[in-house]
Amino acid sequence: MIADKNQIIYSLEKSVNELEQVIQNSIKSNNQNCKDIYTSLGTTLLWIGSCLDRLKSVGTKYSEDELKYEQAFRGAYNAQKHSIALVSFQNYKKGGISFPIHFPLVIPAPNYYFNRLDEKVIKFTEQIKTYNEILSNKPVILEIKKIQQIIITKFNNL
Repeated sequence: MIADKNQIIYSLEKSVNELEQVIQNSIKSNNQNCKDIYTSLGTTLLWIGSCLDRLKSVGTKYSEDELKYEQAFRGAYNAQKHSIALVSFQNYKKGGISFPIHFPLVIPAPNYYFNRLDEKVIKFTEQIKTYNEILSNKPVILEIKKIQQIIITKFNNL
């Protein structure tokens, strides 16, 4: 049993909401060198790490996909502690055109994406391999909301 379950879920949700707001403001103001992104992402990863540690302490079991997200975000948290640049701004998602073209045509909006990391940035290379597999080149908020949902579901099942 986790005694402070409601407080930690609240803290996680608040940090995710604040990160989302900082990202939206950065995109709207065209300020991609915003230090607030780094700070807010660090805070959010801290709460994600704290949640994962608490769930681990009570022996929480994960599905294979959930376990990959858990490991990917542990890697992100550990890399962030070592001052590794985890995210970057892209005016458009890199890729290109594939044929046949399907309509309606969707062109992604500018956003922040998780960077691909060198596997040797931290001693936990398996975490970084999983980070690259799961998070690399994906939108920050979208992926954070996925781990947030996994965490909240696990807490609610305690």
